[in-house]
Amino acid sequence: MRMKLSMRALVVGVAVAGMMSLGGGAYAVTSIVSANSPAVNVTGPDHERLTITLAPGGSRTFVLPAANDPLRIDLDAVSVNGGIQTPSEVFSALLNVDANGAGMSWIGTSSNASQKSGYTFSGGPAITELTCGANCVIAWLNSGSAVRRTVTLKQNANTTSISRTYVINIWY
Repeated sequence: MRMKLSMRALVVGVAVAGMMSLGGGAYAVTSIVSANSPAVNVTGPDHERLTITLAPGGSRTFVLPAANDPLRIDLDAVSVNGGIQTPSEVFSALLNVDANGAGMSWIGTSSNASQKSGYTFSGGPAITELTCGANCVIAWLNSGSAVRRTVTLKQNANTTSISRTYVINIWY
């Protein structure tokens, strides 16, 4: 009897571990992305990963999940030339869109580690920035429409002459 219970516990443990590894495998899926549209590379119960390629001066607006909870957006400017972006290639934001679409509030951390916070009704101000030194911005994540739950990633044509790929992880 004792051996039967031990064997049953072992089988259940192996089954649970197998399901967890299969579920985790879904988070590792990636794909080649067209420059014309953001691709959702990964979706999960609380996570989306988008890949967006922008030409200098280009922008892309994307819709935030209707989570009715604070969202964290982590952005990375993928290095394609083997170098690194200084001071950093990553920038992020914590934001909340009011459930009734009345407004959007945020705290943004730019790639130079500076922070700012704000609130908007109709969009516009930069939430966070990818910087390239003092008074130099490569890209901005701008607040969009609270009613439509959008934000816009925009690449600065004055500071870059190449198309750049951004990986965006949205946690909710």
